[in-house]
Amino acid sequence: MKRLSVGILWVPFDHGVKLINGRPGARFGPKEIKKEFLKLSNRKKYFKKVTITDYGFVSPVKENVLKTHSRVTNAVRKILKAGTIPVVVGGGHDISFASGKAMHQTYKKIGQINIDAHYDVRPVVNGKITSGTPFRRLMESGFLNGRNFVELGTHAPKNLPEHYAYLIKKKATILKLDWINKNGIEKSLTKAFSIAKRGTKIIMFDIDIDGIQKRFAPGCSAPVIDGFTKKQAIQAAYIAGKNRKVGLFNLMEVNPLYDVRNKTVKLGAELIISFIKGLNERKD
Repeated sequence: MKRLSVGILWVPFDHGVKLINGRPGARFGPKEIKKEFLKLSNRKKYFKKVTITDYGFVSPVKENVLKTHSRVTNAVRKILKAGTIPVVVGGGHDISFASGKAMHQTYKKIGQINIDAHYDVRPVVNGKITSGTPFRRLMESGFLNGRNFVELGTHAPKNLPEHYAYLIKKKATILKLDWINKNGIEKSLTKAFSIAKRGTKIIMFDIDIDGIQKRFAPGCSAPVIDGFTKKQAIQAAYIAGKNRKVGLFNLMEVNPLYDVRNKTVKLGAELIISFIKGLNERKD
């Protein structure tokens, strides 16, 4: 029986959220999620084919996005060099640029699926690298081809028309929440994977916790009433883990300062477990 290896990296950094005038506090997410993950990780049946290695916390450089991202990229490259699938837990969503850069450096041709309320393709203005910029930066840097980028479940009214136009220009795919609710998570992800894998060697899979309904995930930087249900999100993480092309899982924006009865933190831990459960069921 072939074993898979997962390396979990915790990134307590949310300066990118502050720069976009969001609610800071996601820097506390990794520590709290780790506590809940350790409680759940005694479910041995999910780890029959999976070895878990904790790569610890990235030490952020205070209020310096570029230097912190460099540390994340180096840490993810170390995980990849060990033949291990990275799970990166933030922190602000800007961190996904850093992990994406490492994936490009290792695999060259990468695909990206992003579960999110927002597009996160804002431009960098006056040097401010905010939590809303990761995927535009990946595409502008030549690390990600827009044809292999799928936005899944976007719906927030704050998504500007010019950002939609940018995605269309880049030939990205936008599967809005209404379409997903009509067609179901399994069919939606099948479509997303078919797009993200075209001509690529690996797929990155992101869940920004604000893509999930506020009643299930109140503890986030930018909560929204609509979005994925808890069941849909857990199913999506499981399906992603089961897909052999997925080589990295980013979980971002859990903010314990605004949580209610720790439900968002616990959901974050459940999403990691669900991804690992999917890995455990991958076909050799």
